[in-house]
Amino acid sequence: MRRCFGLAFLVCSAVSLPVHAQLTAPVAPVRPVTDVYFGTSVVDPYRWMESGGPELLEYMKAENAVTEQALKPFAAQDAEILAELTKLADTVPVVRAVTRNLDDYFYLETPPGKNDALLMTRAVSGGAERLLLDPSTMAETGKHAAIDYFVPSPDGRYVAVGVSLGGSENSVLYVLETATGKRMSEAISRAQDAEPSWTDDSKAFYFSRLQLMAPGAAASTKYDNMRVYFHRLGTEETSDVPVFGADITKDPVLPKYGEVTVQVVPGTKMLLAQQVTGVVESPALWVRRVEDGPWIKVMGHEDGLLSNVIHGSRIYVLTKSGPGGATTAGSVMSFDLTTESFAKSRVVVPESKLILSARSGSGMYAAQDALYVYGFRDGLGELLRVTYAEGAKPEKVSLPISGTVDGGDADVRRPGVVLAMEGWTTTKLVYAYSPGSKSFADTGLQPKSPVDMSSIASEEVLAKSADGTMVPLSILYRKGMAMDGTNPTLLEAYGAYGYSILPYFDVSLLPWLQRGGVAAFAHVRGGGERGEAWHVDGMKTTKQHTIDDFVASAGYLIEHKYTSAPHLGIEGTSAGGIAVGGFLTQHPELVGAVLYRVGITDILRSEQRATGGENAFEYGTVKAEPEFRAMYTISPYAHVQDGMKYPAVMLETGANDPRVTSWMLTKMTARLQAANKSSNPVLLRVDFDAGHGIGSNRAQRLKLQADEYVFLGWRLGMKGFDSPVAP
Repeated sequence: MRRCFGLAFLVCSAVSLPVHAQLTAPVAPVRPVTDVYFGTSVVDPYRWMESGGPELLEYMKAENAVTEQALKPFAAQDAEILAELTKLADTVPVVRAVTRNLDDYFYLETPPGKNDALLMTRAVSGGAERLLLDPSTMAETGKHAAIDYFVPSPDGRYVAVGVSLGGSENSVLYVLETATGKRMSEAISRAQDAEPSWTDDSKAFYFSRLQLMAPGAAASTKYDNMRVYFHRLGTEETSDVPVFGADITKDPVLPKYGEVTVQVVPGTKMLLAQQVTGVVESPALWVRRVEDGPWIKVMGHEDGLLSNVIHGSRIYVLTKSGPGGATTAGSVMSFDLTTESFAKSRVVVPESKLILSARSGSGMYAAQDALYVYGFRDGLGELLRVTYAEGAKPEKVSLPISGTVDGGDADVRRPGVVLAMEGWTTTKLVYAYSPGSKSFADTGLQPKSPVDMSSIASEEVLAKSADGTMVPLSILYRKGMAMDGTNPTLLEAYGAYGYSILPYFDVSLLPWLQRGGVAAFAHVRGGGERGEAWHVDGMKTTKQHTIDDFVASAGYLIEHKYTSAPHLGIEGTSAGGIAVGGFLTQHPELVGAVLYRVGITDILRSEQRATGGENAFEYGTVKAEPEFRAMYTISPYAHVQDGMKYPAVMLETGANDPRVTSWMLTKMTARLQAANKSSNPVLLRVDFDAGHGIGSNRAQRLKLQADEYVFLGWRLGMKGFDSPVAP
């Protein structure tokens, strides 16, 4: 059936669907705009989408309707998979963001059968947990609410909480009374990533706040003139005092664009301020040693700061920079904030083969007894303990499982550390380490999953990339599976910001694996799996390495007959859109299906987004010719070719995405549909009550995953689905 949507700007276009699901897709108007970069002309046929508005919204609705109709013939499979995913999700509560505050834990918990993560508290010694905030009580019609962050006060009487609607991450900052869960008078808007830092008396806090944007202001100015304010509990926000920011701080002179924070140095009168312009730029630090005193610079952007903790007047900094600023596996340095700067710092944990410089899988916590530093070696977590005595040597702490350290916390007023740990087939648990007994104990915060993953095999192999670099590749599949080249396989890559894909316990993979699917994870350059040098070798002008590594990983799976091109699917999320989009446009013949999940598509226009300036530190800028040349070479949107036979693609976006704006996905959808000469469908799935996925609730995540498995099963020839449509 061919049917036109009742929209003046749309005409009909056929999308290849199962015979019983024919529906026409909207064709976006072509209104070309030509940009000239250093003598190179680049035509953008769908620039109008960047303005948003009703026309784009109607286009998104029409495309989403086509996607729903395309998947409708597989409603039975979708319902079956969704039921399996729901049952798996309902086995135990999901606990994350565990924070220790004196003798209590605060954490987010999604109970079985609930869609939202609840803010909970429980005594460290055990006993019943208690609800502090259910965000569903703050939802609005058509918009769910989610907790973005929380910070308990030093005495535990209050908790500062950021809550946003519709997955937008546009947090409003509230304060809860811990004893009763009562919401105090505070409701401070524009508090995205506010990073509240409480004063020692628990009566006030410093927090970061975005500017009030003028109507019609460009999205790229969102992070101009961010300020840090001082707020005293119970007072009106109009009386908050600005203390740090580009338009109020005369010395130092700060860039107009970027993020600023202020941190209280507990037990002192000192404040520590931080400024960063880019996502992967290392922050600069200033200390204010006396009230109303000057801000004194103690670390520069060039010093490679990744994170810091404080014990007394000493700051401990995890840094990615070695002598002369060279990129390293990471080390920990320390200096006294009252008299010193980074230039006078001493080594606490020297560089080694232990990866400390990755932006996931590594970190540190300051406890009463010692500094606890964690990282990974060959993908497996390790923990070091260093006492505060000058000259103390790091001691390796034996971990309770072989797997990934997935974050944790410590309180500088109490001994020991709490860590979450898991592996590919090892359930996630939250452990507390006692330095007295030198042992870990299960806190009981995260109940053990009863799901049995013993039938799943995991392999760690190396794939040879185009330049000879050996790329780590993790592969999961059902034990005893025949490697005959016919297994539907989903290969994922990210490769940005130094983030690592490390072993994690994901029961939601089971519906895919138990149906004969293979799940693989390519640890491509741009990530942090081998330290900061691995990251740098896949960013800006070296970003092609990320794509080459992804392609090489696919080649390994095909060569070793885990799968073959018609049965291979690839996936990239967010910044991973560059990897998946580069693969799609450079080697469409190697894949049968693509999941393009809230991903970057038009890298040349990235700087026009609200977060674009920050991400230029990772992707590059079109204002510098060498970086433009590299960006243009790999930009997926710029390299969609007319007349090319593309595999099936499902692009995904949340209408409220503050990170990768929806027009990134709508432009790519329109361009692929116009260019594609195969019969494979190009679909756009839109969640109109979601953003980047960070604030999505359980029901949204499970339904999305079920739809993805149905799409992949359909297109990759999984048993129980219709045969793929021949290109």
